[in-house]
Amino acid sequence: MSSTSNNRQGASFVRREAALLLLAAVALASFAGLSSLFDKAGDLGLMLQFTLLLSAILWGAFRVVHHAEDIAAILGEPAGTLVLTLAVIGIEVALVVAVMLGGAAEPTAARDTMYSVLMLAMNLVLGLALLFGGARHGSSRHNLQGASAYIGTLIVLGGLSLVWPRIAQSAPGGEVSPLQAPFLLAVSVVCYGVFLVIQTGQARGWFQEDQSHTTDEALPEAPAHAAPSSGVGRLIALLLAYLGLIILLAEQMAHSLEGVVTELGLPQAFSGLVIAAVILAPEALATVQAATSRQMQRAVNLSLGAALSTIGLTVPAVLLVSMITGYPIVLGLEPTEILLLALSYLLALNTLSTGRTNQLHGVLHLALFLAYVVLIFDGV
Repeated sequence: MSSTSNNRQGASFVRREAALLLLAAVALASFAGLSSLFDKAGDLGLMLQFTLLLSAILWGAFRVVHHAEDIAAILGEPAGTLVLTLAVIGIEVALVVAVMLGGAAEPTAARDTMYSVLMLAMNLVLGLALLFGGARHGSSRHNLQGASAYIGTLIVLGGLSLVWPRIAQSAPGGEVSPLQAPFLLAVSVVCYGVFLVIQTGQARGWFQEDQSHTTDEALPEAPAHAAPSSGVGRLIALLLAYLGLIILLAEQMAHSLEGVVTELGLPQAFSGLVIAAVILAPEALATVQAATSRQMQRAVNLSLGAALSTIGLTVPAVLLVSMITGYPIVLGLEPTEILLLALSYLLALNTLSTGRTNQLHGVLHLALFLAYVVLIFDGV
């Protein structure tokens, strides 16, 4: 009887999600037919078009993360967090490539987005998690070995991908030279691949809640999710369906975002901030929820995992697109951006070096994020 009930619940769940996808497809088709009307409406139409597209992509992103978290509840840690991270990075790659191939996009568009993801993940998302987690529980524990693995890989891949092209003499203005491109592609894939093998293999305990302190601090159970009875296969199918919807909308939003930035006279880096915010919004919510549930290791996995996957997977993706299409790409950061990246790395090392975190660490990370926002608009 229980099995029959679960099957009915699963079928109902899939039908409900399929109906949502069908409605989204109909809305997308209708919206495409009305795009000329938005063009005739001038700046107001442009803003309305961008708002609708942004809302649709955000809705799809939250659904992707919802299904990824259901899968995570079934698979456990760290495999569950890895599924969530890869789902988010799929959204990022789709949006970044759409911006790169968006016609009037700047060669720095991909770099600005990836840098923004790093600043948001390492400072805003982690900072909010530490602040709210600290406000609720005081000091929280995490696994030192896992945090060290994340930060060490981030330092190497971030330095090679975003700093080395700026200081190398082989290409002007931070562009990636013909020799650098295949090297960065290969080293990013290899290092991230080895990291994943370690994370999901014998060292998976590094990325799980530290059980050595359960005698004096009871760790909470992971929150239950509503749809595990639907089965992993069905959840993965729905997750991929929503990713497909986001990919269809990505190119339209890229064009719309370029128009908004141009019309309002905003700095080009603002586009990267918007795209990064769309990418990380659902994962940021999951990170803060984990921290307030005293699952600080999961919060660390989510925030630093998002930053690392940006370097480990998005950099190879944009380099591959650049090599195939001949699209020029600039990865080297400006000196002030390099300074903020270095400070973010140093602060992350300090924050996670003792195995315990508190509110002060959160405030310091948020201060760096605000400095990043000020830098975008400084001198405009």
